[in-house]
Amino acid sequence: MDLDGRIQLIFGIRCPFRFAIIRLQNQTRVQAMSSRPRVIAFLVASPFELLDLAGPASVFSYPKVNAKPHYLLKILSTNSDTEVQSTAGLAINNSVHFSTYKGPIDTLIAVGGEGSLRRQADDVIRWIRKRASHAHRIASVCTGAFMLAPTGVLDGRRVTTHWRYLDLLAETHKQLLIERDPIFIKDGKVYTTAGVSAGIDLALYLVEEDLGQTVAASVAREMVLFLRRPGNQAQFSTLLAQQAYVIGTPLRDLPSWAKTRLGQKLDVSTLAKAVAMTPRTFARQFEQHFRTTPARWIQSLRVEAARQLVEARELPVKAIARSVGFRDEQAMRRAFLQQLAITPKQYRERFGVQEARRSQSIAPIG
Repeated sequence: MDLDGRIQLIFGIRCPFRFAIIRLQNQTRVQAMSSRPRVIAFLVASPFELLDLAGPASVFSYPKVNAKPHYLLKILSTNSDTEVQSTAGLAINNSVHFSTYKGPIDTLIAVGGEGSLRRQADDVIRWIRKRASHAHRIASVCTGAFMLAPTGVLDGRRVTTHWRYLDLLAETHKQLLIERDPIFIKDGKVYTTAGVSAGIDLALYLVEEDLGQTVAASVAREMVLFLRRPGNQAQFSTLLAQQAYVIGTPLRDLPSWAKTRLGQKLDVSTLAKAVAMTPRTFARQFEQHFRTTPARWIQSLRVEAARQLVEARELPVKAIARSVGFRDEQAMRRAFLQQLAITPKQYRERFGVQEARRSQSIAPIG
């Protein structure tokens, strides 16, 4: 029995020394981690998308603690060459083969591109699986998710990727919980992003996790990223997405029709009449093509329209709610929280055009 246990047995009290020891142990771990830069290892299969690597790498290059870089960047190639080739024709020649790297990895990031869509060699898959079990975080940028999926790292997790490849990822890896809208998703210690520039958003989020909001905001200002997007912001227009789903079907004109009538009552009967169907047939066709309910779909269109008006900052929130068909301001607030995990007021503060211009005008030149 340790000292804490003996004291507790004798006196019948909980020893405060135990908590002091735990605090000291935690402080020691933090100091040990801060004594060296955190290693960000980019796993690259050539040819890769240049911004998938360069964007996050730029973000991680800024933070410093005690005048020393907080992150150390490593480029690990799945090919035997000492350089990695981008789809833009540019090469980076200071990479090392993944199998020869023996150092620590705090965050492992699989980079997207044409190379990531190909079947990876068995030794790459085994290496990712082994390294992922020890890394603090595992992430993918864009189609880098295809490199992680065969390893089992993403099994049963909520994941996303570039909107163009969502269906392919869902078809080839049915064990994943695919989400189509977010620009990035965190599920446990696994992070996946949408296409290309979303890697920058994720990198800023990781910096914020490590060093706090003030540091992340400072990096964003230095990089003139005056709109820092949260992960739940949609990849692209809901209307464009739905139009893509229904091209060549009897519902092809429904998205544009509904978009111009958001201020009206748009129940199942109204929508069915617009496409000359019975409500029963419409409900069946709608679920088949839109993969959601009519009520949920109309709400998403209204939220998207409201977002644009909120960003413009020309109308009060109450007027915006009425103009896009919400019953009142509270109904719109609930819809924003449900779909974006943010209130209209918070959305305006973060994405409002006037606020963005004001922030840009005072941002330091990097």
